[in-house]
Amino acid sequence: MNDWIDSLAALLAAGHAVVRVVVATLRGSVPREPGATLLFWRDADGTAHSRGSIGGGHLEARAMEIAGDMLGEATAGRRIERFALGASLGQCCGGSVELYWERFDTQLQAQGLVSAPGLLRYCVVDGSDFGLVVGAGQARARGLPLPDFAGRAGLLEYAGRTYFVERLTDDSTPLWIYGAGHVGQALVHVLADLPFRITWIDSREATLTAAMADLSPRRASAVQAVATDEPAVEAVVAPAGAWHLVMTHSHDQDLSICESLLGAGRFSFLGLIGSRTKDARFRQRLLHKGCSAAAVARIVCPIGAPGVRSKLPAAIAVAVAAQLLELRELLAEGASPLPVLPFFEGVPSP
Repeated sequence: MNDWIDSLAALLAAGHAVVRVVVATLRGSVPREPGATLLFWRDADGTAHSRGSIGGGHLEARAMEIAGDMLGEATAGRRIERFALGASLGQCCGGSVELYWERFDTQLQAQGLVSAPGLLRYCVVDGSDFGLVVGAGQARARGLPLPDFAGRAGLLEYAGRTYFVERLTDDSTPLWIYGAGHVGQALVHVLADLPFRITWIDSREATLTAAMADLSPRRASAVQAVATDEPAVEAVVAPAGAWHLVMTHSHDQDLSICESLLGAGRFSFLGLIGSRTKDARFRQRLLHKGCSAAAVARIVCPIGAPGVRSKLPAAIAVAVAAQLLELRELLAEGASPLPVLPFFEGVPSP
């Protein structure tokens, strides 16, 4: 996720100087992955604020202390520092991490920072330039080394200088959620903080509007709300490869949405809330409507991680979020075709 880009732009537009702290490299067991970002700034009265996390604990406290010192320096700068996550930091992870700090004072410094496929950002650690945002082909043409690491960020040595390099590609998953009832609301509260680009659809405009108003401004900014009389029609305009969760207030709507998605066949995951009885009935009805057996087999119902029997909306939301996160990790590891997990009733495609 690159939501830090929008947050940084908003803070700079408000006149704040901001220090960005990033996990650059790691070894062994550490709390966060390369690319994890924390933004640190102070109000006019000196009150400190932060957004995001690099793992919490003493490491994060020390990182913010350094960020505060950088805000007090005469000019913007960058630095890297390695930390062993042991007794000296009061942490027992056992690994080590290198952090990268970069101070932003003006909107001009953040110019060109956008999430787009294939974009790379190069920053000389001891430099004062604005950083270079280029595609892989442009980087090669300039003689810059391409990233040799698998994660979102890392450090490269080139021509006697150390570069902080990061991928600006947005790897969040497009997720369409149908239904703004109790479970839908609980689910959006959980998933809005995770790597998903959410489109939230409901035929009841007042219900959807009230549900959006209940979200924090930060979470609401991660959700696109669509009120429509025909969710099934809206479903087919979703981008190819999107994931879908169907949980409206109406079984007829659920069935119509599933029929539309199966007919288009452009989804990567289709989850349907319901019991095994609902699952069996829906499969039969979809077959009778002319959907192929192979298409119907792709529906995942019931949804959620195994062993969670609670019917509380928040519990269901946590179970479904766990299922989706495991699915993302399997795909990131190159699972193709996707293995059938114990709690999958259908066979999603990657």
